[in-house]
Amino acid sequence: MKAGLWPGQGIPARTVLEGLPAGHSLIRGAREILGYDLRRRVEIAGRRKGALLPTALAQPAIFIAGLISWDERPAGHDCAFLAGHSVGEYTALVAGGALTLEDALRIVKVRADAMEAASKSAGTGMAAVLGLGLERVSDIADRAGVSVANDNAPGQVVIAGGEAALTEAATLVRAARGRSILLETAGAFHTEVMASAEAPLRAALADAHIQPPAMPVVSNLTARPYADVEAIRDLLGRQLTSRVRFRESLEWMWAEGVREFEDFGPGQVAAGMAARTFKQLESSEVAVNA
Repeated sequence: MKAGLWPGQGIPARTVLEGLPAGHSLIRGAREILGYDLRRRVEIAGRRKGALLPTALAQPAIFIAGLISWDERPAGHDCAFLAGHSVGEYTALVAGGALTLEDALRIVKVRADAMEAASKSAGTGMAAVLGLGLERVSDIADRAGVSVANDNAPGQVVIAGGEAALTEAATLVRAARGRSILLETAGAFHTEVMASAEAPLRAALADAHIQPPAMPVVSNLTARPYADVEAIRDLLGRQLTSRVRFRESLEWMWAEGVREFEDFGPGQVAAGMAARTFKQLESSEVAVNA
C-alpha cells in the first residue's frame, strides 16, 4: 500500500516556484481568492538564493503547488492513505475530497495571515534537534522552557519558544550529544504563541463546507484518520497550538500495511521524513524476526 504525503512550511522559495508552472489553471483560479498573482509573488521572493517565503505567502503557495502535483500524478498512482505536515494537511483534505479547493484556499489564507500576525508580536522561533529521540528532547524542552512543536521522524524533532529559551535548549542538546539548528521561521508555530490565530481560523472553518473524506486522511494531532466532519473542524483549529505528530502518523500507516509513499511536494521534505521513519521501522521488524 502507498501513502500520499504533503509538506509544511520551510521550503525555499525557488523550490516552491518550481511547483507553480506558469499559466496553470489552479494558479489563475487562486488569484480570484487571494487577490494577487501567487506565482509572481513567489518568483520575486525567490530572487535571493535560499530565500524562504513569508508565512502569509508560503502557506497558499505550498498548498497550491501540492495540489498541482496531486492533480498531475500519473495514472495508477493510487494511495490508500493521505497525510500532510501542518499546512500540508489542508492539501491532503482536498485530495481526499473533504474540502473543495476554493474553501480550503480561503481557510489557508486566513490561517497564514493570522499566524504571521501572531508571530510578529512574539519574538520567538524554532529549532530542529537532530540525533535525539522524542523523550530526551521533551525533557530538554521542559528544562529550557520551550515546547516540542513537530515530531517529524526518528532523531528529528523541532522545538519552539522564546529566543533566550532556545539558546538554553541548544546548550542542553549539545550536552546530550545532539545537534540543534535554528530554523528560518517567523515564530513559534504549533505552540501557545499561536493562540491568537485560532479564533479567525475557527471562524473560517465554520463557514466552510466539509464532508467526510473519500479516503482516509491522517490527522496531525491524533496520528489517526479523521473520524467525522466535526473532528476535522476541531482538530484543524487545535493544530495551530499543538504538536505535529508526523512520525506517529507514519508509524500508524506502516502498521496498517503501508510500505510505499509518494511526496507530492513541493520539494521532497515529507519523503525525507517518511524514508527515515520507515527505515527504522523496517530495521526493527528485521531485528524482531531474526
